Amino acid sequence: MNKLPLNIQIQFFKVYNNEISIADFEKWLYSTKELEQLLGYDIYIDLISLNFKDRHVKPEVGKIVDPFLDFRKNEERKLRKILTDLNERTDDFAKSLIETYKLYCSGYNFFNNLGLGYGLTFSEDFWDYNEWEKLTKSEKENRIDRIYVGVKKEAELVLNWLDEENIVPTGEMDDIGHYEYIDKRTDTERKLRTVETIEIEENKEALLTTSAICKRAGSANSNSNTFENIWSWLKGN
Repeated sequence: MNKLPLNIQIQFFKVYNNEISIADFEKWLYSTKELEQLLGYDIYIDLISLNFKDRHVKPEVGKIVDPFLDFRKNEERKLRKILTDLNERTDDFAKSLIETYKLYCSGYNFFNNLGLGYGLTFSEDFWDYNEWEKLTKSEKENRIDRIYVGVKKEAELVLNWLDEENIVPTGEMDDIGHYEYIDKRTDTERKLRTVETIEIEENKEALLTTSAICKRAGSANSNSNTFENIWSWLKGN
């Protein structure tokens, strides 16, 4: 089955990744006349006949169009956006930093330094993203200032791995729902490094040591399996 042109695929990926609203996606769908020719009449009618006011509509969209999408391209695009947000300190900096921890827990182990070293702290403090939005602009800037140099360095490193194809997302998941990817990094590049200094809850600074990881990962109540994996990995099992 032929894949859709990349510019068309990106619109589906944007709605999957919550970059655009369902309402905006629906408007785009109705205004993109070439979709009927690209998908075929029957599939196109099935797509535009969906109830876009149903909050469960995304999986229904996926059932229809996923065979026409290249999810490897989507994964790389998604990862590059997150890393660019961190590198360039965009308005989505905090959201993308939290996402590195979620993606680490979902199988992207190359986010260990970003996700554990920085993203986990933000996840604990701003798991409800509305709490971040309540901060003033100055408070947000001050919070980001504390970690930006280290985060930028780590984001540039992962971007380089993508550029050099030392990390290649496949767009597929394993049997337990973890993202799969091809990893061509050296053993040294894969190691969990000591992040210089990061802020923790008591407004102190601490090195990212084994004990710090255990304390912080253990406090994330929804990630007990991830903690067990981290601990096993640190022990060399």
